Amino acid sequence: MLLAAGGVADGRGLAAALALGADGVLVGTRLCAADESLVKPLHRKALVDSTGDATVRTHVADIVRGLPWPEEFTARVQRNRFVDRWHGREPELAREAGVEGPRYLQAFADGDPDETAVWFGEAAGLIDSTEPVATIINRMVETAERHIGG
Repeated sequence: MLLAAGGVADGRGLAAALALGADGVLVGTRLCAADESLVKPLHRKALVDSTGDATVRTHVADIVRGLPWPEEFTARVQRNRFVDRWHGREPELAREAGVEGPRYLQAFADGDPDETAVWFGEAAGLIDSTEPVATIINRMVETAERHIGG
């Protein structure tokens, strides 16, 4: 089984993946903006309001939370005050993690989209509203079927 991942947020992306031989798709960012998503409301709003161009691949969210991911694995997050303050200063953030970690966790608990990592991909530029998951999936499938003649 081959799944396409990354940037699939609508039926056109699904149709393209299937046309290129994928058996299905992994949908991340689009479902983060679903009504049922467990994403914090202000984080969801930041995703919907984004053009998708305001993301960066970085380690800062892992460093502040004390998660030692290998160097080659970064996270794509929205540029915001937290990311702008620490991206490119990762060694300093690691030294300050004892102070910055609790601040980050409190900001996350508060749902603050400026002082925590807001996780979403570039597909955010294709998303302009929150909707129920069933509506999102049904529209994706219907659009894909129109594009591939299913």
